[in-house]
Amino acid sequence: MAFNFDQLADRKSDNSKKWDREFNEGYFGKLPDEYISMWIADLDYEVTPIIHKKIEEIVDKKTYGYIYFYDELFEAIKQWQGNKSDFSLNNEMISLNFGIVSALYVTVQAFCREGDSIIINSPVYNPFRVAAEVNHIGVLENELEVDQEYRYQINFQNLEELIVEHQPKIYILCNPHNPGGRVWSKEELQKIADLCLENNVILVSDEAHADHINQGQFTSMLSLDKKYTDNLIVLNSANKGFNFAGLKMGYNIIPNLDINNLFKQQLKKQGILEPNIFGAAALCASYTDEGKEWLDASYDYMVQNYDWASSYLSQEVPELKITPLDSTYLMWLDVSSLGMTGDEVVERLAQEEGILFQPGSSFGQAGINHIRINLGTSKEFVQKSFQKFADWCQKNKRQEDKSLE
Repeated sequence: MAFNFDQLADRKSDNSKKWDREFNEGYFGKLPDEYISMWIADLDYEVTPIIHKKIEEIVDKKTYGYIYFYDELFEAIKQWQGNKSDFSLNNEMISLNFGIVSALYVTVQAFCREGDSIIINSPVYNPFRVAAEVNHIGVLENELEVDQEYRYQINFQNLEELIVEHQPKIYILCNPHNPGGRVWSKEELQKIADLCLENNVILVSDEAHADHINQGQFTSMLSLDKKYTDNLIVLNSANKGFNFAGLKMGYNIIPNLDINNLFKQQLKKQGILEPNIFGAAALCASYTDEGKEWLDASYDYMVQNYDWASSYLSQEVPELKITPLDSTYLMWLDVSSLGMTGDEVVERLAQEEGILFQPGSSFGQAGINHIRINLGTSKEFVQKSFQKFADWCQKNKRQEDKSLE
């Protein structure tokens, strides 16, 4: 089937956080009459036709009552995950979440008490940090290092020292990594799993971006030996791959019965008991051959956006450092060569040029000199926004050079 990703959904009419003027001016300040939004990580494309069809079938019935976690949901998840690892998954290991963020809060509340701590690699998706902080749990940050290709690497010596000294209850890993797009190797994951097992730290693996792999081989934590999966919580969702985050549908996989029971008890305390009728249908429709066809085609299109944008920036603003796109549809740029923080670059671009990127500080202090750019939009918007971005960089450089004369 042919898909047209040049034709976008009308996002400005659906109260979208990404596109709504009032919401965005509250975040970026006063915007020009026309602007292009490329920050929050959802897509501007219409969903795959199979999702639309399944939801239409429910709408046509004109009844939207309570549902349960039905067999088709379990089977869809087991089949999809079975394509990523040879782990033998059963229904009891699977539970509901309302998206990765809600699952992070449940995890922290289930396994930590006030005064405890968690550990993360920074920069990283900010809800990892916030889920702990709002529950009065400490956050240990193992700052990632950058190699010669601008790929993130884990400082394992520092990681081990932090774990041994502070004994965190949970290690939350972003696998693949957001915002840096790093696809961790099996050897790296094995080291992490060993450190957690040896120090009685529960390993939590957020695998929401695993449907978008551009380079390298994705390894689910479920692929590791049983002694490691017995110390594991996997958080996942079809939201990132298939663009229905507003339906609040995700799932958890927890092989260890004791950990699973504690997690499910916390789900009950929060009233997370029944799936959204539309979200459940969307997930089942996504995890099909038709869904996979759309997923692959949409990601090919986004990778083309990245290839064009990275080539263009390398020519026009070569001083910028571009992280390779191993996974996700998110470009991660080090803008420190511009003599500004990511926050300053983002604010000025939004207000002066109407280009909305995300400041790297959203992912922690380790991202202060970076910006994140969502490439899940049309080629037209990508090319127009990057041309404006490059022109703005060049104009500022000329003004800086002139001031030094």
